[in-house]
Amino acid sequence: MTLKKYKSIKWFRSVSFRLPMLFISSILLLLILVGSTVFMRFRRRMIQDYSRMGEGVTNLMATEIDPNKTDLYLEENFDSEEYNRILNRLYDLKNNYPDVLYMYVYRIKPDGAIVIFDLDSEEGALDADSPGDIYKLDDAFQERIDDLTAGRPVPAMTGDTEDGYLLTYCRPMFDSDGNYQCHACVDFSIEQLHREDIKFVSEILVLLLIAVIVILLFDIYIVERRISGPLTTMKRTTDKFSYETASDHENNIRIMEELNIHTGDEIEDIYHVFIVFMKNNLLYMKNLVKAENDIREKDEKLGQISVKAYKDALTGAGNKAAFNRASETLDKSPKPFAAAVFDINNLKYINDSFGHKEGDSYIKGCCGILFDVFGRENVFRIGGDEFAVLLTGNDFTDRDRLFGQAVSRFEQEDARTDRQPWERYSMAGGMSERSGLSDTAEQVLESADEKMYQNKVDFKKKNGSYR
Repeated sequence: MTLKKYKSIKWFRSVSFRLPMLFISSILLLLILVGSTVFMRFRRRMIQDYSRMGEGVTNLMATEIDPNKTDLYLEENFDSEEYNRILNRLYDLKNNYPDVLYMYVYRIKPDGAIVIFDLDSEEGALDADSPGDIYKLDDAFQERIDDLTAGRPVPAMTGDTEDGYLLTYCRPMFDSDGNYQCHACVDFSIEQLHREDIKFVSEILVLLLIAVIVILLFDIYIVERRISGPLTTMKRTTDKFSYETASDHENNIRIMEELNIHTGDEIEDIYHVFIVFMKNNLLYMKNLVKAENDIREKDEKLGQISVKAYKDALTGAGNKAAFNRASETLDKSPKPFAAAVFDINNLKYINDSFGHKEGDSYIKGCCGILFDVFGRENVFRIGGDEFAVLLTGNDFTDRDRLFGQAVSRFEQEDARTDRQPWERYSMAGGMSERSGLSDTAEQVLESADEKMYQNKVDFKKKNGSYR
């Protein structure tokens, strides 16, 4: 063995070589383990975040849709003012969630999904299916078909589709009888998530590899003091993090900033980048909460405006506009209904003799009896002293009893001679019902009005003009 060869072997066996090599090997192995762990945790966290986002979005979708009207949506769809209003609200909702790729409402069957609402893709492409179309279910849906068709909750589903690798979240919706009607669903693109995962892990690996090269220029003490120590501290700190609320995120940022890491190298850069990332994540969460609150506030304002637009200010009954809207709905439906007309007796006498304040009280008292008998939602004030009642469903079946009860109540009130005139509530009434499918609400109302007029004539013959 030559001296040159011996010195070469001795150098490979020296601590100055073996220790850095052992350190490098350990670092490389650690990088692989940390990279894999970070990748899996980051990916799992992102999927959880998207799942929570999907749950929130579908809950907001559910507030816009009445499951009891699912069949009506399928039947009338774009011809229905309500359908188009809901579709526009869903588009507004989708615009507030740019991460949502597709948003739709399906009725899921074993042989496919019936399209109820379907929005165009985020690029604005006109690729939405039409209401009533049958959509062939992807493999992810087929694996959960029993639970989906039964309306049982399922976790977020992932899988390859013709539109790429997607994460899908579906919320079942039920009618007032508890029967499954449809699912509100959103899709997120996981391909973009994969690219972000790889980019994130690659950046971490590159930065750590650079740190290893720098470490090789210094001794083990510097490695421990300036790299391993800060990384270990950050890792131990992040293990204690909570991510549920905005306060948790703010506390995480405070804890990280208190570490006050100043190494003057890539570790400090990572530290600051991580803090910036945490702050951006907190800002995103606050913006998301703000967007949800804004949507909720707008919904409440719209609801208040809608209530005022269709309510009579004095009595709280539906006004003429509300009656017209209800009549249009009845005209479009083949179901039977009845209409009753009530006209206040002696209102002019009350106003002329005792004043309009007592007249208003008289009107409200008469209306209150109608509320008690027929229900507030069925009563409409269509004139100064004229009210209409629309009866459908069980109320239609029970129409004769209800009308008789109202007539009896007004007779009893009118007979109360111990009360002031404006407290003896009296109304003339008439009721009619749809006799053929072609009868409109206006025709039924006219028939009821004729009966009411005859009842008013009989009242005057019996009681005189002023009782």
